[in-house]
Parts: sequence; structure tokens; C-alpha cells
Amino acid sequence: MIEVIKKGGEKEKFNLNKIKKSLILAVEASDLPQEKKNEIVEKITKEILDFIKRKKEIFTAEIEAKILLELDENYPQIAKIWREHRLKKENEKRKNFN
Repeated sequence: MIEVIKKGGEKEKFNLNKIKKSLILAVEASDLPQEKKNEIVEKITKEILDFIKRKKEIFTAEIEAKILLELDENYPQIAKIWREHRLKKENEKRKNFN
């Protein structure tokens, strides 16, 4: 079992569905054909699984960096959408915290 170390230091079990959900949100906001969107989600999901398969622990920042590296190199439009989504999510967390 792989544990993910979150930004605040807490740990949780690795959940591939969280990554897929995040990718799907970004990909669906693009104007690419649906078949290409599905292909991108599957390709990056596979890259993440290959990246973490020998680890026992991984930081969320490492996973995010790997996702962005793949997106920046191959799908810059989706990388931009993904960053905007993450920024919006972080801003919402800050608002709810204050």
C-alpha cells in the first residue's frame, strides 16, 4: 500500500480515482474530441502508476509535478486548465479556513 503525504503532513492511502477525477475535470474543459480526452486521462494515469509503483510513500507535490510535466510536454492547453483548477481549489480552501 502506498501512502500519500499531503501538504499539511497528514498521510492517506493512495487513491488513483482522485487523480483521475482531477484529470477528467481539466480534460473535459478542453475542446478536444472525446476519444482524445479519454486517451489523455488513461495515458497520464498509467504514467503516474509507473512513477509510484516502487514507492511506499510519496508527497502530493511529487504527483502533481509529474502530472504537470506530462501535461506541459504533451498537452499545454490542458496543463493551463489543470493549474487554473488547482489554484481555484486552493483559494476556496483558504476562504473556508478563514
